[in-house]
Amino acid sequence: MRALNFLLTLVLLSAPAFAQAEEKKATPLQIGGEFRLRSETLLDAASFVPSRQATADDSFVLMRVRVHGEAKPADQVRLFIQPQFSRTFAQEESSVANTTNVDDLDLHQGYVDFLDLAGGLLSLRLGRQELAFGKERLVGTFGWSNVGRSFDAVKLKGAWEKFWLDGFFSWIQRAGGNQYFGGSYGHWDIVEAVDYEPSFFVLRDNDGGLGGGALTLYTVGNRLTGTLGDHWDFDTEGAVQLGESGGSSILAFAVHADAGYTFLTAWRPRVGLEYNAASGDDTPTTGRVKTFNNLFPTNHDKYGYMDLAGWRNMHNPRFSLKLDPTQKIQTTLDYHAFFLMEPANGLFLASGANVRPNFANAGHFVGQEIDWLLTYAWNQFAKFLFGYSFFKAGDFISDTGAAQDVHFLYAQTVVSF
Repeated sequence: MRALNFLLTLVLLSAPAFAQAEEKKATPLQIGGEFRLRSETLLDAASFVPSRQATADDSFVLMRVRVHGEAKPADQVRLFIQPQFSRTFAQEESSVANTTNVDDLDLHQGYVDFLDLAGGLLSLRLGRQELAFGKERLVGTFGWSNVGRSFDAVKLKGAWEKFWLDGFFSWIQRAGGNQYFGGSYGHWDIVEAVDYEPSFFVLRDNDGGLGGGALTLYTVGNRLTGTLGDHWDFDTEGAVQLGESGGSSILAFAVHADAGYTFLTAWRPRVGLEYNAASGDDTPTTGRVKTFNNLFPTNHDKYGYMDLAGWRNMHNPRFSLKLDPTQKIQTTLDYHAFFLMEPANGLFLASGANVRPNFANAGHFVGQEIDWLLTYAWNQFAKFLFGYSFFKAGDFISDTGAAQDVHFLYAQTVVSF
């Protein structure tokens, strides 16, 4: 019913544009989509992942199907719709008596674009849509998830020769308290090989603050990225947060920096070094809030493929090696070390869940993770992915409870059309 109401609203919003648009022959409907199947095996992770406390070992198969349709009834109007079907296999008694996956079909995206406004400088998008900015450390689509992320939003884009700026506003209506998220993100081509991206986000959550109170959060960010010559690449990003959470003031920060060197030889090896940090609270239940909130990110490929850490209360050095043995095969090997800025604040998983807080006397060292990933692009339609990750528990884990090492194996097939 929610998806139906949304589509009706979308049609009503776009009707005036159809009536005023110059009559043109409609373009044919373009159809495309994606089928994704992934198996995952997670061993000895019960002490980390609260939702899996019942078992130390877990294996499952995930399927996601997205089909989209796109049409341009006029030069300045574009319609896009993308329903999504997602499920976890073996979670129902039978396909006849399906009582556990009743909500696995939904509208992932459905919007209308009004193009070439104000002499071609502006465009407007209304409806359910993905939002992704920069490296998606603060706002991203979370594509690894079997569901992914989209927003019911309005977005206005202005584009000039070397600069573009997005402004957006989104909302979630809830029984407990509504949530509103908006802001702006810019991109400036300083020189041919260097880009600067400023951002400003505002999050208002009526019951998302301390003690169930209101949260008003302002995030100011900057990103500088580019290449130096034929070998070096770099990316830096930082953000500061101010606001109020349940009556307490907020002051938090996060930084990221990485650099890589690519050898122009066979297999094109790239060696990279990276550092991530985000503030945490030494007294997480009282006083000023210092824990950085990384908003709506795509965390999975940034702080370890096991998703045991997010950009909150952390220090994270990373070393990476990437090889391209052939045009179709790519492999990477990453090493992560994880430290807590404030042990009393606990460990924040990539999901945002807080694990083992209130241990002020525990060690800072959470552990180490090694990630190996292999991708094979069979052709333009099919791609295969294989991976293995190993996490070695550190002092913080052993000081606060069970200290198990964790293994993660996965294989994924994606077919696009």
